[in-house]
Amino acid sequence: MFIDTIVEADECCAVTQFTVSETCPLVEAGSLSLAGLMENAAQTCAVRAGVSGGNRIGFIGAVKQMETNRLPKIGEMLTTRVVLLQEVMNISLIDCTTYIDEELIATATLKLAIVN
Repeated sequence: MFIDTIVEADECCAVTQFTVSETCPLVEAGSLSLAGLMENAAQTCAVRAGVSGGNRIGFIGAVKQMETNRLPKIGEMLTTRVVLLQEVMNISLIDCTTYIDEELIATATLKLAIVN
């Protein structure tokens, strides 16, 4: 729902693209909400997890160091990249960055718990 295209995906990282539309459920006042940015990052993490281990369920356990420079407007295309920093048992630490063109709009570190 928050990914239009998978640009790249492997066991280490994933890159996705998503164009914000007015029909998106997390658009408020013409912009994608902070919750929408987080959901886009989480779904990009799910793409990476799917490549590395098949069809599994994951949960965001913690969001660390999230910074948002601005919220994307309707019609803007996000490019989100997630990179695995560390994985211990079923817990992954993921670095997430989101761009519009060359402009960095959001960064976060997510701690994900994966259920087999």
